[in-house]
Amino acid sequence: MTNNLNGKAGLVTGAASGIGRAVAEALAAEGCRVALADRADCSATADAIESAGGDAFGITMDVTDESGVTEATANAVRRLGEINIAVLSAGIADDGPLLETSLTEWNRVIAVNLSGIFLTGREAIRAMLGNSDGRVIVIASDHAFMGWEERSAYCASKAGVLGLVRTWAREFGPAIRVNAICPGPVETPLLTDGLTPELLARETDIPLGRIGQPDEIAAVVVALAGKAGAFTTGQAWGVNGGSVMT
Repeated sequence: MTNNLNGKAGLVTGAASGIGRAVAEALAAEGCRVALADRADCSATADAIESAGGDAFGITMDVTDESGVTEATANAVRRLGEINIAVLSAGIADDGPLLETSLTEWNRVIAVNLSGIFLTGREAIRAMLGNSDGRVIVIASDHAFMGWEERSAYCASKAGVLGLVRTWAREFGPAIRVNAICPGPVETPLLTDGLTPELLARETDIPLGRIGQPDEIAAVVVALAGKAGAFTTGQAWGVNGGSVMT
């Protein structure tokens, strides 16, 4: 079965780097026209896609800014004509010991990882209304299931994301399919910045014995965005090397 996405229009948040960039490049390689949304500059992602013969452009989006998300999504729709696929990948991992975590620090993580998914998902779904085959794919985390010490806000935010995914799948089916991907450890700046040998040993203490690559997550996104994802919604897909088994 192929996952040809010719003629589809996609929006990817967090597209400047890491999983978001890999997803954008993978969608474009399948023929999808892609709006690259990030607070950071997406020029490198756009250049890579265009050099490979794809079609992409960057738009500035801070997922914590409600009016900004609304405006950026509308801009994407104007330039693409529609949105068929939305991949919500923007996130942060700032956290620390519970007893040293302030409400301000907690709120910052929740604002990006949970409220940001709410805002971008809401506007993407709004843009898909009337579409008989919309796809929303949210990048969550294996931490939504397993927890991790000193990551209270991060784990809570990712667990909350799964609640949104299941709710939206029921609310907007059958026209829009909504799924989550829950990566395990993946080689992105979010993980590798400050990675100590001790943490690396712990992250790779899983059945497959290694850290994943962004393109391995992107491959599952492409499957869910294409024909292979036609009969799945409301699911949390573990792409985690066996860190969590469900």
